[in-house]
Amino acid sequence: MEKFDVIIIGGGPAGLVASKVLVAFGKKTAIVERAKLGGDCTHSGCVPSKTLLKSAQAVYDAKNISKYGLKAQNIEIDTSNVLSHVRDVVAQIYAHETPEIFEKAGVNIIEGHANFISSNEIEVDGKTYYAKKFIIASGAKASVPNISGMKDINYLTNENIFLQKSIPESMLVIGTGVIGIEMACAFNRLGSKVTVLARSEGILKGSDTELSNILQSELQKEGIEFLANIEYLKVEENNGIKSLYIKQNNIEKTLTTKEILIATGRAPNIDMNLEKAGVRHDKGGVKVDEYLQTSVPNIYAMGDVSTKYKYTHIAEQEAIVAATNVGLLKFKKMNYENIGSCIFAQPELAQIGLTAQEAVNIYIDKVKTYKFEYKNTDRGYTDIDKIGLIKVSVLNNGKIVGASILGSKAGELIHTLQLAKTFNISFDKLSKMVYLYPTYADVIKQPAKQFYIAKLWNHPVLKVLNKIKSFFQKGSK
Repeated sequence: MEKFDVIIIGGGPAGLVASKVLVAFGKKTAIVERAKLGGDCTHSGCVPSKTLLKSAQAVYDAKNISKYGLKAQNIEIDTSNVLSHVRDVVAQIYAHETPEIFEKAGVNIIEGHANFISSNEIEVDGKTYYAKKFIIASGAKASVPNISGMKDINYLTNENIFLQKSIPESMLVIGTGVIGIEMACAFNRLGSKVTVLARSEGILKGSDTELSNILQSELQKEGIEFLANIEYLKVEENNGIKSLYIKQNNIEKTLTTKEILIATGRAPNIDMNLEKAGVRHDKGGVKVDEYLQTSVPNIYAMGDVSTKYKYTHIAEQEAIVAATNVGLLKFKKMNYENIGSCIFAQPELAQIGLTAQEAVNIYIDKVKTYKFEYKNTDRGYTDIDKIGLIKVSVLNNGKIVGASILGSKAGELIHTLQLAKTFNISFDKLSKMVYLYPTYADVIKQPAKQFYIAKLWNHPVLKVLNKIKSFFQKGSK
C-alpha cells in the first residue's frame, strides 16, 4: 500500500493550487482525479465560457460597426468554427496542467475515482492508498431539475455545451444564474434564438436588483426572450427537436427548440463513501469550519464541494488556506468578507460585499449608497458605451461595505474598490488619486468625490464656521 502525507481528491483549480503549496512544504502529495486535471474551470467552465463570450462580442461589434462611423456591406458571420476555437483555447491552457507537468513538479497523480475505506485510506480502481491527511476538492456537477421526460432526452449542461459541433438554431435556457445568463448572452449573439425560463421573476438572484434588471433589459433589447413564473410539466424529443411543455400563469404552452441548456445550479460531488470516513455532509456538500476542516480532524474540504461561493478565485484562496492548515499548523481561517464576483455577460456585472439593499437592511441610517452612471463619463462617449451604473455603499466613517458595477470592464474596475475594502481605506481617499484620462475608472473617482464633499460639509469645524458666517450675514442685514 502506497503511503502519502496528503492525498487531495480532485484535480481542479483548488486541488492543483493546494498540491503546489503542500509540495513546497515538503509533503509527499498525491492528487486523485477521475477525469482531466484542471477540472470544470479549464474544460467546461471559466475558460471555454469566456472564450465563447469574446467571440460573441466580436460578432456583436461587427454587426454594429456603423455606430463607430464606419460602413460595411453585406456582413456575414460564419460561426461554424467558433466552438472548435473554444476547444483549441482549452487545449492550450490544459497543456500547462497535464499530469506530466505536475509529476515533474513532485505531485503524484492517481487516475480514477476515489472511495474512502476509513479516515486514513481510500480505494482507487482496486488499489488502496494511505494518507495522514486528506483534502476533498471533488468539485460539483450540474444540478438537473426533476422534469418528466428529462432523462430520456439529450440536454445540455456546462459539461457538454462546448462539445457541440455547431451553434444551434434555437436554445431554451432553464435557469437565470451565472451560467444561464452568460450562455444566453453568448449564443444569442452567435445566432441562436434564445429563450430563458425561470420559476420566478428577475435574474441573478443575490445580485443588486436594480443592476440585474438593467442587464436583463439590455439582453431583451438584443433579442433574448425571458419567460418567468414557469411550471415545468414535461419534455420530449422527436427527430432532434425538443418540446418543453410548461404552464405560465395557469396557461399551458409548448415550446419547441433545437437544444435545452440546464443551468439551475450546481450539486456537490460527494459520491466517495464519506460515511466510511465519518465525514459529515448533506445534499449541499461537505460541512467544514472556518479552517476548512471537516468533522474528521485529518480531513479538510474546499472548493465547490463545500462552499456556497462556487467561483474559481474563491476555490484557489480556499486551497491556500486548507493547504497551509494541513501542511503546517491549523491557524489560517477562510474569510469571505472581501471576496467579489463578476458575471461576464454584456454588460458585465461585478460585486463585492453587500448590495445596496443589504447594506440598508443592516446599517439603516448609518450607510449611504453613492451612484454614478457610465453615460456621464467621457470614455463612455468615445467608446459609444454609455450603459452602466456603479453603486458604492459607504458608512459615515468612509468604510466601504459593498459595491456593485454594471458596465464595461466592471470585472476589472471592481478591484480598486475591493482593495479599499480589504485594507480599510476610506472611500474619500480614492478621490485624491490622479486618475488617467479618459478611462472608465472615472466611475469610481466621481462617487468618491461625492463622498469627500459630503464629508467636508459634515466636518464639525466647517459646521461651526458656517454657523458663524450665517450669523454675521443675518447681522449685516
